[in-house]
Amino acid sequence: MQKQYGAIPFVHEDGELKVVLVTSASGYWIFPKGRYEKDRGKLGTAELEAYEEAGVKGKLLKKKAYRTKVVIRSGERVHLTLYALEVRTIHEKWLESDRRKRVIVSVQKAGKLIDSDALKDCLRRFQRDFLA
Repeated sequence: MQKQYGAIPFVHEDGELKVVLVTSASGYWIFPKGRYEKDRGKLGTAELEAYEEAGVKGKLLKKKAYRTKVVIRSGERVHLTLYALEVRTIHEKWLESDRRKRVIVSVQKAGKLIDSDALKDCLRRFQRDFLA
């Protein structure tokens, strides 16, 4: 089974915890993620995907990992690990800005935008960890 790594990018804005979502190739709201790149490692892959797909950089919190299984567009099941990423830089233009939309929304709004039950579960666990 293929492995993918990504991030749950987050910011504190106006005293509220918010997350960054991007659209998938199919137009669904997701967290930035992608195939494991051996030369970058797990954390490096997660950082790269956050930068390429969402245009954000920051500090990965490697002790805050959220694991699940998802089905990708090809129909293949993959093991997905998302790391919490404390966003420090948000780029106006980024590598995939012409192909993806990006939003920064409250955790509650993100839960309504995300269709995937697996990603919603990761979001719930993230919320539990960061709003406890």
